[in-house]
Amino acid sequence: MTLPERLWEALRLDPATVAARARFYRAYAELEEPPFDVRDLAELMRDRPPGGFGPRVINLIGKEAGAVGQRLRKIQRPLGGGPWVRLAEVADALRNAAIAELLLQTQAGRATLLEASRGYSELGLPFGDFLAVAAAGDRERSVSAAEQVDALLSDSQITNTGLLGSAALATPAQQRYLLLTAAPDATDLRSRLAEAPQAHQTTAVGVTSQPFSTWWRLGSLLSHLESDAEGIRRELARIIAELAEAHSRQLQLATADDHHWSTGRAQTDLIDLDLAGAVAISARIMRQREIRPWRFDGDFPALSPLARISLQIGLQLGADAPPSDDYLDSRTGAW
Repeated sequence: MTLPERLWEALRLDPATVAARARFYRAYAELEEPPFDVRDLAELMRDRPPGGFGPRVINLIGKEAGAVGQRLRKIQRPLGGGPWVRLAEVADALRNAAIAELLLQTQAGRATLLEASRGYSELGLPFGDFLAVAAAGDRERSVSAAEQVDALLSDSQITNTGLLGSAALATPAQQRYLLLTAAPDATDLRSRLAEAPQAHQTTAVGVTSQPFSTWWRLGSLLSHLESDAEGIRRELARIIAELAEAHSRQLQLATADDHHWSTGRAQTDLIDLDLAGAVAISARIMRQREIRPWRFDGDFPALSPLARISLQIGLQLGADAPPSDDYLDSRTGAW
């Protein structure tokens, strides 16, 4: 089991309930794609019931489903709400499954994170690259992200071939993922990162709605990590602790609803994947640059048990593990 017993006690969840949560999201991700959605049906019924069906219930599971699809094509309504909708739903379901799996078994959670990353990357979201770098240390993606951050700081056009286009890179949330992904290979951008407008943006981002500038500072510090930079290490530990306690408060509020919490149906993420991923990336940077690794007692002595959960998962993700062949370039390897 991934979490130490004392953290399971703090979480107040039965591991079997967490496993059921993982199975639910995995099953949703593997559902057959529906031929049409609610918006399609609303368009079909906008004026009156379609001819040939009559004033009765239309069985969308049986043979009549094909007839409905034909009618929708005649009114030139794109079925399924666009090519990216189902892809996004599957990626989100896999992300939720991974969160549950990481609490139980690191390797299973790591593999599911890599599955989710493929969907997000196909959409063109930097979050996909962030998950791949956090889960498996994908060096090629880190280098590519560093080039994109350079273009972002230079106000240059960033090419994005994903389904959502360049708009995916315009949001603060995705710029944050871009920087965290690039951090191991962004050492040449250090001074520019501190001077960038993003360093002062206070937009709330992430599952705990923390200021964008805090996350930008975190990414900037990661790129600055050196074996002789104790001040940077201490500041990085302070920000990690601040973000961890923010997630802890969110978990505490969620546990107040005992019914939904105990049955695994609370809407709060059990792990802050953004923080866990950043910690995993920091652990790999430290190992690469021969910096002494994180230690709970020495670096985060005041953290509450709930605040330690995402850090614990991040440290386990950042430990050496054989990356998926799909995410490891044989020429560059994993850092």
